[in-house]
Amino acid sequence: MQDLSTRYALLTRLPLLQGISSTDLLGWEDALRLDLDVFPASNLPLIRQGEPCSQLIFLVEGELQREHHSADNRFTTRSTLRGPAVIEVDRLFGLKPTYEYTYRIQTEVKMLSIRKSLVGSHLMKSEVFRLNLLNTLSAIAQKKAAALLPVQLNNVEERLRHFVGTLFQDCEGEVELFIMMNDIARYIGDSRLIVSKLLNRLHEERSIRLGRGHFTIYDIKAFINKYNSLT
Repeated sequence: MQDLSTRYALLTRLPLLQGISSTDLLGWEDALRLDLDVFPASNLPLIRQGEPCSQLIFLVEGELQREHHSADNRFTTRSTLRGPAVIEVDRLFGLKPTYEYTYRIQTEVKMLSIRKSLVGSHLMKSEVFRLNLLNTLSAIAQKKAAALLPVQLNNVEERLRHFVGTLFQDCEGEVELFIMMNDIARYIGDSRLIVSKLLNRLHEERSIRLGRGHFTIYDIKAFINKYNSLT
């Protein structure tokens, strides 16, 4: 078990727990089991897309690979989640409380898991936690709503960058998109030939690395910001 002061310093860096007093944390110690779990890197899924979201899970330190398969099975996204972070808190309650991504451990990680029932019986009694949760859920909802707003896109590059931006919200660094060119063409409303020319140009400009049936974007924020500058 870690020294309490060390664990407290780590916990207060976490989304949703920032601003919570040491008194509250100490009061939750026995009921919530605030010990951190340590997991080594592994290719085995830690969480699978579609599984019930029955715990509030914090990534305290380390990196997780997250992967999402589209409902129509036409594309797969892959990105990295870095701690400190909270895992899909917007999927904990609501109409479909299941995970949207599959997670694998890229580096050794420290994690904290709290059962959903204990969120209601303990965490929700803290005004600070409730405000943090409300702000987080509001931000997620607003970003998703903004992605659905109609925008005027004048060319195929703008449409591609907009499409990619909707898939990789709140991601940073390198990401991968597994998708066939015919499917990209369908999603963005252009021909396969035009899409192929665009992707090859972006590859030559070193914005992406083009592979068979997928491409890697080196810096997703820079890629999306280029779209924003174009519009």
